[in-house]
Amino acid sequence: MSNKDGTFDVIVVGAGVGGAAFALALAHAYSVRVLVLERHPGPGNINRGDSLLPTVTAHLSAWGALERCYTAGAQRLTRMQVFHRHAGLLLDAPLTQPESQYPYLVLPHPEIERTLADTALATGHVFIRYRCHVTQLNEDQGRITGLTFVDEAGHTQQVYARLVVGADGSSSAVRNALGIPLVRVPYNHSFFVVDVGRPSHYEDALRVELHPAGGILIVPGVGGVALAALIRREDEAQFRSWSLEQRIAAIAQRSSLLAGVQAFPKSAHLYQLARAHAPRYTARGAVLLGDAVHLTNPTAGQGMTMAIGDAAALARHVGPALVTEGRSTAIDAALTAYEAERRPVNVGLIRWSHWLSRIYALGGPVSDALHRYVFAFGGSPLGRYLHHTIWTRVAMEKGWAL
Repeated sequence: MSNKDGTFDVIVVGAGVGGAAFALALAHAYSVRVLVLERHPGPGNINRGDSLLPTVTAHLSAWGALERCYTAGAQRLTRMQVFHRHAGLLLDAPLTQPESQYPYLVLPHPEIERTLADTALATGHVFIRYRCHVTQLNEDQGRITGLTFVDEAGHTQQVYARLVVGADGSSSAVRNALGIPLVRVPYNHSFFVVDVGRPSHYEDALRVELHPAGGILIVPGVGGVALAALIRREDEAQFRSWSLEQRIAAIAQRSSLLAGVQAFPKSAHLYQLARAHAPRYTARGAVLLGDAVHLTNPTAGQGMTMAIGDAAALARHVGPALVTEGRSTAIDAALTAYEAERRPVNVGLIRWSHWLSRIYALGGPVSDALHRYVFAFGGSPLGRYLHHTIWTRVAMEKGWAL
């Protein structure tokens, strides 16, 4: 840290996608000093979402990070394909619309985090410290004024700021210290995520393989493709007991495309899924964003989009208050405006993701026939119109607050 007195304009806890995006958005537009503390040893220590929807790439373009994404290996996806094990291709639809200038990209999650962090550091206003564990929030007259943390050398330090932001995930230490609950509602299915070698007949697309045992989402990855296979709760115990080879063999039985693929063990993980939404985003002059205040089913691919949307809105509201008056009343008004903007959007996206996941996770022959009919209808003229309407709202975060 260059600030020897340990005083900053903003302290962000969490250097993941939400925290790094907020630091970048704020420092890109305003001359403020931002300290970001992260408990992991560096960016990219988890495997999460890889999809950058047009609403996200619009933000990245404005913040000067889009070209860095391409340099890091981001791939542009232009089509969504849905296949059925017997009927073959049911739906082939565009992922980007002519009226949108921003692409749909896929980039491994570690590279997304790294790109955001590097672009934030390049502003010269952001400082990131890794292997730092926050131990408490510090208060003065009922207002959060900073925090105490233990650095990688085991030394306890105190830092101060006019605003503390919790972007430290679903187990957020900041949220817990603020006394804000986050009650999870679990789903009856999980996703097994793993990278495998590129199948010989795969063309770059957001591809869904339908099967009564559970659908499979396939997107391009580094040196292959990334899979997200649905695992039902009643099958989880047996699935966990299997070796990686047995797991891949079982998933490959759902799609002929995956016959003989080789898995990369380091990427394999079974994600427990839940939805949740905190009752408030701010308390005692501190604020939360991303997974710290909301969780959503990943079927609609909205988790990372919501976090970056939170980051953009918070920076837009709080930036002027920090560089003009800097008074607590102005900052509090900005935090209130941020929550008023983002809560209805996030409520709508959580609801949309929930119902989409319920339909996607249906099993059995009747549901299999329903899936087949619905996606085949998507290829009709009316279906293409509805797909355009729905996808435009999903991709650009429009309309789901209703």
